Amino acid sequence: MTRSRIVVLATGGTIASQPDASGRNRSGALQGETLLAQVNLPATFSAQVEVHSILQKPSNAITCDDLLQLHETCQDIGAQEDVLGIVITHGTDTLEETAYFLDITLPHGKPVVLTGSQRAPHEPGTDAFCNIADALKVAATPQATGLGTLVVFNQSIFAARQVRKVSSFQLHGFASPETGPLGYVDGEQVHLAARPIRPAGYPLSVEGPLPRVDILPAYLGASPRLIEAAVESGATGLVIDGLGRGHAPPEWMEAIARVTARGIPVAVVSNCPSGPVHTSYEFTGSLASLQAAGAMPVTGLSARKARLALSVLLASPSARPLGERVKLLAA
Repeated sequence: MTRSRIVVLATGGTIASQPDASGRNRSGALQGETLLAQVNLPATFSAQVEVHSILQKPSNAITCDDLLQLHETCQDIGAQEDVLGIVITHGTDTLEETAYFLDITLPHGKPVVLTGSQRAPHEPGTDAFCNIADALKVAATPQATGLGTLVVFNQSIFAARQVRKVSSFQLHGFASPETGPLGYVDGEQVHLAARPIRPAGYPLSVEGPLPRVDILPAYLGASPRLIEAAVESGATGLVIDGLGRGHAPPEWMEAIARVTARGIPVAVVSNCPSGPVHTSYEFTGSLASLQAAGAMPVTGLSARKARLALSVLLASPSARPLGERVKLLAA
């Protein structure tokens, strides 16, 4: 009888680091097979663990092409009947972006679980091996079926949509500031106390690179030339990382109106860790005036995730207007 499998895809990151001659960590130096050989699983864990090293890089170097490769690999592996779930080891810098991209583009069936570490495997008190073990347990539990892509870190389980990196070095590196975790891992036990409410994803069918979408941070005195430079250099969509309830400097308004008039979509999110954008105010640069200029409000997503959502939508032709699809994806 064929044993059920958990497939681990290793991509590099701190979790795969080794020290180099500089005395610093060389991110992505360890092959996945070497890393998994040091993971201790309980005797009750019955699934076969299969490892593939598909990338060896720090996560600041992950590209949109890498996301497409991961998507295709997860699609192929998930279609195999004896596979229970997939675990991806990943650097923490862009882990939340990879998790969200997979969440909105993969079928919502078998679990895909991302994890990483804040301390390299050779460092005292490393969290590398316990995080991998916990991710494997979550991927193997039937409770995780249908929850979409998950992030497991520091014994906590997070939905890809809400999770964010919240510390540059501490072991509790990830959190969901607005909603909290879905559950936790305690030894051999996986406890899930909540199920995420998730909008329907978009099956990804794209030839060539994903459409380029740029993020523009709003801040005191920010120049409207940022908008013009992004479009002139090839951006096909923009995300404004807005102030407060979704505001931008008043000097941006003319440039935004010109961009949207050319058919380039502009989405607006809040740069606050929690709280939605809202048309609470009437002044130049308010969300209300941005909407009047053709920009689209997006609630519940960080700028980094809204950028991926908009790129996926631009890559997925549909008869429905883009604004309607953005609302559905960000509902």
